[in-house]
Amino acid sequence: MEFEELAEQYKPLIFQVIKSLRLYGDRETFFQIGLIGLWEASTRFNPRKGVEFSTFAFSTIRGKLLDHLKKEVRYQEHYQPSGEQIFMKLADCSEGFQEDLIEMYGDKLTKNQVKWVQGRIIEDKSYKEIAIEHGVTVESVKSWGKQAVKKLREIIILE
Repeated sequence: MEFEELAEQYKPLIFQVIKSLRLYGDRETFFQIGLIGLWEASTRFNPRKGVEFSTFAFSTIRGKLLDHLKKEVRYQEHYQPSGEQIFMKLADCSEGFQEDLIEMYGDKLTKNQVKWVQGRIIEDKSYKEIAIEHGVTVESVKSWGKQAVKKLREIIILE
C-alpha cells in the first residue's frame, strides 16, 4: 500500500490522537507531525510481534506528538525571554521608562509588586537584596515579581 493511501485511511486516527491530547493550536502542524508518526509506524511495524497496525500506529503517532510538545516546552524555557527579562530590556533601552513604569502602572499593582518593580527593575537589585531589605523570603519576592509581570503584561496588552 502506498503511503498516500495509508495517510488517507489513517487521517481520522491522527485527528483522534490530536483531539485526545487536547491540541488546539496549530492543527496543520500537529497533523503533519502525526503524518510523520504514521510514516515511522509504517516503516517500523513488525506483524510478527502480534500487535495490530492500528494500535501500533496510534502509539507511534501519539509518541511523536508528545515528543514535539516536550521540545516546544524546552525551547520556550531556554530561548523565550521571561516577562522579567522583557521588562529589564525595556528599562535598559529607555531612560524615562523606569520612573514612568511606577508612575503609570503603580496604582494598579499591590504595594509588594511596586516594591519588586522598584527593587528589581529600577534599582537592579537581586531577589536576595530585596528580601533582606523588606524582611521577607526570597520566594516571596519572586512571587511578587511573577504577579507584577502578569499584571503589567495584561495592562500593557489592553492599552
